[in-house]
Amino acid sequence: MSKAAPPTKWRTSASVILVSRDAANSEDYQVLMLKRSDATAMVVNQTVFPGGLLDTEADESVAWLQYLEEFGVPKEALRRLVLTRDDRPAILAPQGTGCYDRFFERSRIWAREITLRLTAVRECFEEVGLLLCRSRSQLNFGAVTCAQDVLDLETWQRRVHNKPTEFLTLCREQKVVPDLWALHEWSAWASPGFMRKGHETVFFMAFVDKQPKLLEEPSEVKETLWLSPFELLRLGNLGNVWFMPPQVYELSRLMGIKEYQRLLEFAIKRSGLGTTMYLPVGYNCQGSMVFVLPGDDFYVPEPHLVHEIISFPGSEDEFRARSKHLHRYTYGPAIRSLELNISPPNGHLSPLKIHPERQKL
Repeated sequence: MSKAAPPTKWRTSASVILVSRDAANSEDYQVLMLKRSDATAMVVNQTVFPGGLLDTEADESVAWLQYLEEFGVPKEALRRLVLTRDDRPAILAPQGTGCYDRFFERSRIWAREITLRLTAVRECFEEVGLLLCRSRSQLNFGAVTCAQDVLDLETWQRRVHNKPTEFLTLCREQKVVPDLWALHEWSAWASPGFMRKGHETVFFMAFVDKQPKLLEEPSEVKETLWLSPFELLRLGNLGNVWFMPPQVYELSRLMGIKEYQRLLEFAIKRSGLGTTMYLPVGYNCQGSMVFVLPGDDFYVPEPHLVHEIISFPGSEDEFRARSKHLHRYTYGPAIRSLELNISPPNGHLSPLKIHPERQKL
């Protein structure tokens, strides 16, 4: 009798899909991605959106609530960040004694929609020296974010990188607050359950009118890329960069909107519709690894309880033939195909169909 696989331990994280107007054509846009340093990459040239792990001491500190109140941020402005829906994934649900109850003082709301935005902004500063924030004169909570210049940037970046709680100190000294309101909820992904140390990540989308100056943190970032989704996917197909499935999926659905203003309007509207956690469930189809996502006929009711790859007694084509509703991708060592023949949840964009990895887009 085989021993049961131990449960996956998902580490909570947040990422920013940062969108800027294209310098050559202001109607188009580019997104920021980072090549991980050789010391932190899973594979050579692994490329990701800025982001990282939730730090409970830094990001869930009640001192943030006190600072936001002192700064003049209205309570209602924080409440607007919190979606009161019954279908929230666990990563964005009320956190009980871990987050909600402990900081629900004087009717102030402290929720994962807030703390994960703090994580995303802090990590963006740690990785590329980009401080997305607002001064008191900018407290109009607009949809496009501001990038604050920081004196002695390298020193501050090092301080926050080494001690995340210093991010609050930085904001106090700069007399700014993190721009939580310009981060629009976009999607959520979790690592497959057979990975012993996985991540669950909320992706936010933020917009800037022009590309800000960046400072790469050398221990984490090898190179920064400002490119269109098309160009990034093409580099992936050519083998110049390597993406995990969430990055391929998100870039692929960005292909459906090519104009900056249209994407901004869509992201604002869609962010109020909630998020479905995409936790892939793997099937071994005679050597082909197929991962199914929510809405697929082979998706399971409790994907977080699946800690092994499921064996399917047939080929990938037979697996497809037994399914009417498809939401899946084939993987190894990158996404080779992506199929979706249903409406994506939460009013979202459908990804562009992915062709074999060596075929140019």
